[in-house]
Amino acid sequence: MTMTIAEIKQVMTDAFISNPDVIEKYGLEAGKTFDEQFSAVSIESILFFDMATAVWLSFQMFEQHKADVSEMLAGNRVHTNRWYAMKALSFRYGQSLIPDTDTYDSAGLTGEQIEASHVVKFAAAVQPRDKSVLYLNVATEVNGKKQPLSGAQLTALTAYFNEISDAGVRYAIINAPADRMRLELDIYYNPLLLDDEGRRLDGSGDTVIQDTVRSHIGSLPFNGMYTNQALVDALQNVDGVEQAELKGAYSKYGAYADFRAIDGRSIPHAGYYDIDDANLILNFIANEEYL
Repeated sequence: MTMTIAEIKQVMTDAFISNPDVIEKYGLEAGKTFDEQFSAVSIESILFFDMATAVWLSFQMFEQHKADVSEMLAGNRVHTNRWYAMKALSFRYGQSLIPDTDTYDSAGLTGEQIEASHVVKFAAAVQPRDKSVLYLNVATEVNGKKQPLSGAQLTALTAYFNEISDAGVRYAIINAPADRMRLELDIYYNPLLLDDEGRRLDGSGDTVIQDTVRSHIGSLPFNGMYTNQALVDALQNVDGVEQAELKGAYSKYGAYADFRAIDGRSIPHAGYYDIDDANLILNFIANEEYL
């Protein structure tokens, strides 16, 4: 773990005040710390702070460099699920590949044009245990919400993978609307802080319970795991919530008409979840302690 600026400075100042020549020239007292013998605005303190900051910045740059190199190496290993996911994110809508390569020519394009062509904002590649087919989940983003690609975008993405995928690899692109969720919870609340619809009584009118549920679902990693326990934990941390009890969690995707119970945890078929007002059932119960 990288040291803080204060920790780096202390290492320097401890060595400084333990030097016999420094002790003699400054007339330092044994047993006292640097901060006890030098003002925070002294030239010595300022210089040590500047040096510690420079060292700390060097650490940060090195750590970021390591992370960038690790990510690049992991992403450039072909024949891995991660490689396919990263290639989906690298896809440029409306642009052609350099012949016989899996890369694009960026000559003459601005950064804004390149960014606008990256229509795949989320991607994950997974395989069943028998490795019979590679499933590639993709989605774009519209007004801050995950959405499926348009028909034209999906056609272009499919052509792109037909061009770059390894010979013999069977894959299926999953480009679907969000899996629908249905949740029912009993919320025992502090009536000094919240009303019977989960709104704050401080004048803001924020619907903190509903917002927390939607924020939790929306911030799940793409194609990541949802767990009932994590949702309850998030609600328990809301100021004014005394207890959150999950009565039922359900989901469905595609053309399925019926919701299916989520037994502890689940991964969305589309890679992401969404929930509407009608399917977020909250039973607000004032905590009897305050009544």
